[in-house]
Amino acid sequence: MTRFSPTLILNRLVIERDGNTVYDEKFHVGVNILRGDNSSGKSTILNFIFYGLGGDLTDWSDVAQLCSKVVVEASFNGLVATLAREISTEPGRPMDVFAGDYDNARVAPMSEWKRYPYRRSASVESFSQVIFRLLGIPEVSNDETGNVTIHQILRLLYADQLSPIEQIFKFERFDPPALRDAVGRLLCGAYDSETYNNDIKIKSLVKRFDGISAELRSLFSILGRAEQAHTLEWIDAQRASLEAQRSKIQFEIARVEASLYTSGIQDSLSLKAQEDAYAEVQRLQRELGSAQEKRDQMVLVIADSDLFISNLKDKLGALADSKAVVENLGAVRFRSCPACYAPVEEMEHDHACHLCKTPFDSGSAQNRLVALVNEAGRQLKQSTVLQERRRQDLVRLQDEVRRLSEEWTHAARKLSEAQSLPSGSARAELRKLTREAGYLDRQAEDLEQKAALAKEIEKLSSEKESLNAEIASLRNRNERISFTLEKRRELAYNLIDREVVGLLKGDLRRQDAFIDAKHVQFDFALNSISVDGTKYFSASSRVILKSSFYVGFLQAARMDKMFRHPRFCILDTIEDKGMEPARSHNFQRLIMERSKRLDVEHQIIFATAMIAPELDIPELTVGNYSTLDNPTINLRGSVVGGLG
Repeated sequence: MTRFSPTLILNRLVIERDGNTVYDEKFHVGVNILRGDNSSGKSTILNFIFYGLGGDLTDWSDVAQLCSKVVVEASFNGLVATLAREISTEPGRPMDVFAGDYDNARVAPMSEWKRYPYRRSASVESFSQVIFRLLGIPEVSNDETGNVTIHQILRLLYADQLSPIEQIFKFERFDPPALRDAVGRLLCGAYDSETYNNDIKIKSLVKRFDGISAELRSLFSILGRAEQAHTLEWIDAQRASLEAQRSKIQFEIARVEASLYTSGIQDSLSLKAQEDAYAEVQRLQRELGSAQEKRDQMVLVIADSDLFISNLKDKLGALADSKAVVENLGAVRFRSCPACYAPVEEMEHDHACHLCKTPFDSGSAQNRLVALVNEAGRQLKQSTVLQERRRQDLVRLQDEVRRLSEEWTHAARKLSEAQSLPSGSARAELRKLTREAGYLDRQAEDLEQKAALAKEIEKLSSEKESLNAEIASLRNRNERISFTLEKRRELAYNLIDREVVGLLKGDLRRQDAFIDAKHVQFDFALNSISVDGTKYFSASSRVILKSSFYVGFLQAARMDKMFRHPRFCILDTIEDKGMEPARSHNFQRLIMERSKRLDVEHQIIFATAMIAPELDIPELTVGNYSTLDNPTINLRGSVVGGLG
């Protein structure tokens, strides 16, 4: 059977009460039917499936509130994992994830389980991110929708009884239209993670662009008070002029000092200026050396971490490829040994290596693969966050090295001047020359500050131009992608329309609009669906319309691998709103006919109190027929042996 990505299959559902198992049933690929009398607990089981797979649910039935934990074993694109959540009336409960099936999860130590919160943070993944990674679904987030979670996806896969029958999504109080539209587009394959990543990058670039613009305005306001345009060329000319004046002053000071010695005038010379200047140079040299060492170490760490992050990304890609290898392990056959070329004997069974005869377990290999995917994803998330912090630290260290280098250069010049001139008691002319030299020094310092500002302006202006070009390029890229996605959306919507119309025409002759239906219009943002522009139908016909939309959506996803629909749905609306038995039986047969039509892996789970007789067979049903006396959840005869 062909498997598209993503594909979600529920393998097993276990419900516990204080460590005792009160429900334990296995599910299968294709159609799964829960049958039983009304009020016997069928809807409660479907709610547990929704919650166990990551949905957020707080409105539990009385029986459900007596339970303590729900455990689901599910297959995500063929990779098996076990998920466990505590039953609670509080929203946003965490999830425990085990890489493997339920039987192994029961005996595994708690150290092999990983707990993930409902909501993500900068450093911690949510369980939605883990499930999305296993399913190959891209993360969706923007200012209008926030983060799309597995809960939001499941709201479009579960038609429950309590939600308004005319609405597409499972009811939720806080339900922004933009969020519904994003979920619908995502499942239709009309969403590309590149646009999300580009949007995030554009926001970061625009923020930096605005910051640079503000910095430039401040610098221009400072330099704009002067009459001259402080370009680097003007500053170089001023620097040359100052150096000429300084040389002239130093020559005059040397001449006066020499005349003081030759005239025999005894002045008390002091080396204090030289000693102070030397001490300052030594201090700055030590600080500069330390800062440079830290900077160089950070550069090496960043380079090493970039390589590590690149390897993690490659590893995630390789793990995705290796899933196919795991699934087909044992298919390779050698006619002769690759080492000695001797003929290889045929094996009596297929559960061992054809060459070395070592037994293998593809199930265990898949379990290890799930754990490796989750661990690599967690490491990638943490490494990316740490790398961003390192880059910020590197910028700070580079600024520190630049500042200390400038201070060291200035101090070294002071030391050179102090060593070239003797110090003595001040004479009038010497004091005058010294003051002039000091004035020139101050001018030189001011000029260096202006040079630093001019360099900063030049650097910021260049960066601003580069940012503007990159922002424009990313926006153009997103426009091109959006055009392609809009074409994709139209294709997906037309395919869903065709499949839903086919189901409506297969309904019993109860609704004129269904008999002659041409098109179904649906809008995820408006949360509405209509047939040829008409929304008003009888209650039972609205039930057929909503259920047909869910089945038609799944069927379209089975026909087109570009859909990101998990090829999974839950129906608890087949007999809602006074549905007659004959009409329900007919719709159940339509579901079976659609399920058999394509050889593509999928799962449909629905509940009924009046199952079509030919469908009441073990290959299609799950568990026993439930009644008030023998409900789905057996609180009276619970079995010890659940997860601790």
